[in-house]
Amino acid sequence: MDNGTGGTKPHTLPALEAECREVFETIDILLTTLGYPIFEPLIRNRNPVAVTQTTEPVLDSQKQSIPTEFYCHASGVDGRAQYTQEGLVVLAGSYGRAEVSSSFNYAQKRQTMLEQGLLRIEGDRIYFIRDVLFKAPSPAATALLGHSVNGWTKWKDSTGKTLEEAMNRSTPGNDYEA
Repeated sequence: MDNGTGGTKPHTLPALEAECREVFETIDILLTTLGYPIFEPLIRNRNPVAVTQTTEPVLDSQKQSIPTEFYCHASGVDGRAQYTQEGLVVLAGSYGRAEVSSSFNYAQKRQTMLEQGLLRIEGDRIYFIRDVLFKAPSPAATALLGHSVNGWTKWKDSTGKTLEEAMNRSTPGNDYEA
């Protein structure tokens, strides 16, 4: 959680400070191991990083560089996202359509994100206030566009290559989150 206050640094004995840091590190390790990396940022740095396309071990010479920043552009939509190992992170400042189609099947998730303060509606646009992690690209594109869409083909890199092409993904499937 972001906090704008600097706070004061009361006198803390070095031994007590070390003990507190150790407890924090233990909690961080346990939560991360259980699949809840709450102390880790969604995106470690804003510079594109090469990732591998497979979970099998590969040699460094076999790794293919996959762009990590992708864009979703349409009328009234300007989305930016970074591809990570956890999924697609839609970056703060991205905006999409506030109006949704009658067949919109992601309304409840979108409403939850609004209630959590991740999104805000201004006029006919919906803005991402914070970076938001989606486990798959289709829900990310759907949240921006206001209608169901295949995110694998809607998200494109700076050269126009789709996420599907960048990932060499040949087996389309349903990637909607539960």
